[in-house]
Amino acid sequence: MGIFGDYHMHTRASDGRDTVAAMARRAEEAGLSEIAIADHGCGSFMFRQTEEKFRAQQTEIAKLRDEGRVRVLSGIEGSITGEDGTLDVPDEMIRACDVLVVGFHRFLSLRYIAKAPSFLLVNGWGSKRAKEKLKALNTRAWLAAMRRYPVDVLCHLGHRAPVDAAAICRLAAEKGIYVELNEKHIDALEAYADEVIASGVKFILGSDAHSAKGVGAFPRTEEFIKRHGIEEERVVGMGAKAEFHPKKDFIATK
Repeated sequence: MGIFGDYHMHTRASDGRDTVAAMARRAEEAGLSEIAIADHGCGSFMFRQTEEKFRAQQTEIAKLRDEGRVRVLSGIEGSITGEDGTLDVPDEMIRACDVLVVGFHRFLSLRYIAKAPSFLLVNGWGSKRAKEKLKALNTRAWLAAMRRYPVDVLCHLGHRAPVDAAAICRLAAEKGIYVELNEKHIDALEAYADEVIASGVKFILGSDAHSAKGVGAFPRTEEFIKRHGIEEERVVGMGAKAEFHPKKDFIATK
């Protein structure tokens, strides 16, 4: 499959090991024409993004756009922090970025845990029965985030947090939000594959690379696409070059 885009990767601004420039160089070596940097939001207590680091990163990205052959988009990977869909990303950063990637993550700071302890502590840790009880809560949280923010991509859907994937993908399809085919966590989508595909939602490639060597590498994702018969024209980043249309405008709804 001809892969030309990778829309989810991390740098030293959060928990990645390389710079934006290194990721862009690797993308060019891999034959990509477009990438999105999507470092984590500001809520993590281990690899926190900051507004200062984000501004510096945007300056670096702007320079690379002028100098390089790979189009580099400025993104951020926001964490849903509870049932109301609030993200751990300030509105100003959302307005400034090109691509808003959204998903569930653990290890957020105590102020978020105090607000939604079941959501952030039981998901990914509790028993299978306990996590299944959270399915409705998790689904409400994802739906609320999509209604509240100009979300472009839902990342690693179902990873560590069970959801009603059909309901989420119906709204995603309606809003033009892409479901990520995440190379690192593609197994999380396996249980939902049939209903996600049936929803008509479009997909997008994301390596979730944390170092340059992982940029543009999608062996597990390619196998998933082939096995489930997903048409290439439904996948941004490969084949027929389905166009990526990130959202630009955002009015805070908090």
